[in-house]
Amino acid sequence: MDPKKLFIDDRMKGICAYCGGTPNSRDHVPSKVLLDEPYPKNLPVVESCTSCNQGFSAAEEYIACLIECVMHGTTIPNEKFRPKIFATLNARPSIASRIENGKQADRHGNLFWQPEEGSVKEVVLKLARGHIAYELGIQRIDEPEFIDISPLPSMTKEQLEIFFSLSSSHLYPEIGSRAFVSVLSGKVSAFENWLVVQNGRYQYAIGQSDGDWVKIIINGYLACHVIWD
Repeated sequence: MDPKKLFIDDRMKGICAYCGGTPNSRDHVPSKVLLDEPYPKNLPVVESCTSCNQGFSAAEEYIACLIECVMHGTTIPNEKFRPKIFATLNARPSIASRIENGKQADRHGNLFWQPEEGSVKEVVLKLARGHIAYELGIQRIDEPEFIDISPLPSMTKEQLEIFFSLSSSHLYPEIGSRAFVSVLSGKVSAFENWLVVQNGRYQYAIGQSDGDWVKIIINGYLACHVIWD
């Protein structure tokens, strides 16, 4: 049996992975702004419409810059910043201003950052929908049943154990999907397994136990968990 011949799922062809419209472009999942150059080979790509592709760009830049600023405790870029984020903050001071507006300090000088929740959620849902479409060949443009976005350093030991553990359905993924072909052929897959796209920058896992779910870690800092029934 040749696993390559089992890749027969064409349901996502001709459909934008994010809105269900007619695609006229392609989008990387994860977005390149979340990665460093040189980029990994064979980055996942999904079909998308121009509106979705371009519409997410500003929010993706914001979240990439936000995480970097929070990790370094400042909105003033320096040599410790990722080169891409350093350049973005210098070229677009409005992003630094937006992040700075959410910065607060308590009486002990400890910093607290209040992100633009709408922008962060928008990016996380976009990434989750892209992974589901690419790996499982299904579309989830509906609102998820559950979404949690938390900084890893703020999570308790129990919360970390729950997040990093991946539930298993003991079943094959969607028949004909990329995940199905990978599992059947013994290839490394994101199905119920952490798949590292770029060390320290991005990893994710997907599954179908108790609904369709995606877990993502961005920049080794932000833990994201999305579940659809």
